[in-house]
Amino acid sequence: MPTTPASKSAPTPAAPAANGKTYTPPKGAETTMTVALGGASRSRSRARVTADWLLIREHGVPTAEVFYTSYILDDARGAARRGAPARPVTFLFNGGPGAASAFLHLGTAGPKRLAFGRAGSVLPPPAQIVDNAESWLPFTDLVFVDPVGTGFSRTVAESKLEQFGVDADDEAQGKSLKALPDKGKPFFKVQRDISVLTEFVAQWLSREHRWDSPVSIAGESYGGFRVGKLVRALPERGIGLCGAVMISPAIDLMMLDGGEYVLHQWLHAIPTMALAARYHGKARGRFASMPAEALRSTAETFAERELAPLMLLGERADAKEMTRALDRLADLTGLPPTLVARHRGRMPIDVFGRELLRDENRLLGLYDAAVTAHNMFPDRDTWGASPDPTLAGIMAGFTSGINSVLRRDIGVSTSREYRTLSEEVFRNWSDDRMRFYSDRALDCGDDLRYGLGMNPSLKLLICHGWYDLVTTYFSSEQAVSHLRLPEAIRRNVHLRNYDGGHMFYSWESSRKAVARDVRAVVGA
Repeated sequence: MPTTPASKSAPTPAAPAANGKTYTPPKGAETTMTVALGGASRSRSRARVTADWLLIREHGVPTAEVFYTSYILDDARGAARRGAPARPVTFLFNGGPGAASAFLHLGTAGPKRLAFGRAGSVLPPPAQIVDNAESWLPFTDLVFVDPVGTGFSRTVAESKLEQFGVDADDEAQGKSLKALPDKGKPFFKVQRDISVLTEFVAQWLSREHRWDSPVSIAGESYGGFRVGKLVRALPERGIGLCGAVMISPAIDLMMLDGGEYVLHQWLHAIPTMALAARYHGKARGRFASMPAEALRSTAETFAERELAPLMLLGERADAKEMTRALDRLADLTGLPPTLVARHRGRMPIDVFGRELLRDENRLLGLYDAAVTAHNMFPDRDTWGASPDPTLAGIMAGFTSGINSVLRRDIGVSTSREYRTLSEEVFRNWSDDRMRFYSDRALDCGDDLRYGLGMNPSLKLLICHGWYDLVTTYFSSEQAVSHLRLPEAIRRNVHLRNYDGGHMFYSWESSRKAVARDVRAVVGA
């Protein structure tokens, strides 16, 4: 990625600490890059690129350092002219919770991306970083945000531990610096996370003098859940939104993992399993020769109108009807009838991923069931002995790729580890909205309805990959169908699905398609 000969440090404002001394966050970096823009002309333009930390304060006291990478296009024909409209800006974040923004940054939206193989497969190391012809930069400036505990973002307490050269785990055991507060857990909460992201967006708009820009947000997976929350939270802070993009979102977490006695998760996975079985040539009977679109529609109807009523009845269901339905489910999903019967229609995605290609000794990726890998432990009937063909396979590529871009190309100088996916954040995440132990609902449906009511002109794009077993396309379709939106508002909500899985943008055709769809939502 070409840069100017010398990168300059970005100004990082200091802040007063609790003891009256000035607290100084790490020093960021800023440079100018020549970036390739997509389209037939394959033109090139210059962009100001900043990688820096923004301080989050509470009661005037700095509490967290949120790291971000921004790309601001130097559009001489537009914003530079007096009186020209300001360029749109989009804030992007991933999910997990515990994932940094590297996936959207190097997967689909940024001017550089990780190279993928055919149909989203992972290439052998080392990671290859190439120009991204489908970058979103031609139609919106980009700000990639790493929530606290991910990427280079840290709490101030943890930053102090790093500066003093103290191991954070030792500190947690009380071996040193006992006066410092908890290093991270207060930030690993549903509502606290939204408050921090809202504060970040407001501060960034002020720092860059961009309050007159059309503002949009985009999030992947749990980041899609964040988008749903922010559709309400940002306007309540005075930040109007023009567009919102939910990529493989978790709109209602109970629909995705509600437990044995909640039916949604079992029913919503069936169409994805059927499509995956067809893709691998395992669908049986009349389903084996069905075109993909007809099979999808058939699987949806079967799940909703045939299997759902029987599962709802439980042991009261007619035995013959249940047997016929389970046999049909076995043919749809390509699984052995005895296996499907044993699970009574509640087919865990990890069992499906392990069993569909057992005769070939291969596993399906849970995040993209079209991708497979050797089952290295065929003698074990538990998921996790072998690496997941999708998630485990891409981690090294995204981690080495983002470190190369930030450290080599942009010039960030820090000894911090870039946490692409933090197990600590995921393990310690909690719901700080709960008033009682029974408040288990964890969805953003009401926030979407409230936010769309405040801003009826907001454009919302919800997009999935057909082969994603973790956050299924069908769960989002169901969630939207229950929002009861007025027709005038519903017309601004768009559902799109593409070839591929959770990170469908690793498929070239899907990366092109989603860029076109996002442009219609966030582009001015």
